[in-house]
Amino acid sequence: MSKTKRSLSVLLAVLIFALSLSIVNVFAATTGDVNGDGNVTVSDVMIVFNHISGKDELSEEELKKADVNKDGNINVADAMKIYNIILGKEDGEKAEGKFVITTYGWGHDIGMSQNGANLYAKNDGADYKWILDHYFPGTTLVESDENAPEKVKYNGKEYEMRDYLAASLYAEMGPSFHKEALKAQCIAIYTYGKYHNNFGINFVANDHALKTDVKNADKSNVIYDIVDEVMGQYLTYEGKIALSVYSATSAGTTAKCSDIWVQDLPYLTRVESKYDYTAPGYEKQVTYTEEEMKYKLENIFGITLSSDPESWIEIISHDKAVNENIGHALSVSIDGQKTVKGARLYEKLGLRSPCYTVEYI
Repeated sequence: MSKTKRSLSVLLAVLIFALSLSIVNVFAATTGDVNGDGNVTVSDVMIVFNHISGKDELSEEELKKADVNKDGNINVADAMKIYNIILGKEDGEKAEGKFVITTYGWGHDIGMSQNGANLYAKNDGADYKWILDHYFPGTTLVESDENAPEKVKYNGKEYEMRDYLAASLYAEMGPSFHKEALKAQCIAIYTYGKYHNNFGINFVANDHALKTDVKNADKSNVIYDIVDEVMGQYLTYEGKIALSVYSATSAGTTAKCSDIWVQDLPYLTRVESKYDYTAPGYEKQVTYTEEEMKYKLENIFGITLSSDPESWIEIISHDKAVNENIGHALSVSIDGQKTVKGARLYEKLGLRSPCYTVEYI
């Protein structure tokens, strides 16, 4: 027998002996109830020791219950805490949990998915007109702008329109993206600029567009070739300039504009973006301690939370963007005290996407 296993055996024997001499407080609990029988007993301590010594392997659910100190490891410290719970020195129900939020996609997910456009072009051979029609259904592509300005001001500097579009396109996608996706993106950037100045009478470069970087764009002939091919093309809907928004990666289905923001625009609706799940960073997790989440929720919503963390965040409805169980959160209950728009929590917590799940463990 190894020295480590011998030490564990001795410690286990001492604990069992000590418990046999004590008035054991056995009570219903979750934390420390490794075997799930509704009580914390010596049996739970022995299960943990058997796992540590390599005699038995715990299931995923048992591992969660055995990790009493929530450090991600199962060791003697957990066994000792369970022992103290049995003796009444610690309250197993008060062990602090954590909130795990999993997001799908990257960005507000309204309009065009940049990675989705790229993957449709690469995988299906889609051209830029198809991409724009897919992500902005019902819009019309105008192929020549008679009022296109030659120059544009941005952050106090004046740029040639060609340079501005190239720099913005380089920052948004870069030359590694498929040419058809780049064309669609360039038109979206230009349309966006027209939309934000008196609804298309002029063009404005504003803080909603990414910062220009002409020096980097100058390094790429590909970017300038794309700009030269589609410059002046823009989207309209029923004769008015369209709001051509975009984000990095969708959840698999884009979001309806009014579900995330306030506007209800028919061409900013839910459409499939079937390859997005293969894009880098599609799924991401962020973890908050119980204390962190309590502070955030109480300050955001001006309430005093109950003592039951499991009730603090409940997604009431979603749009099934990923599957039957996961989608853009539409309505969320905050501790049963307030029902808010799912996008509000996404914005206030600074989440990667409005498509998310929340788990308290």
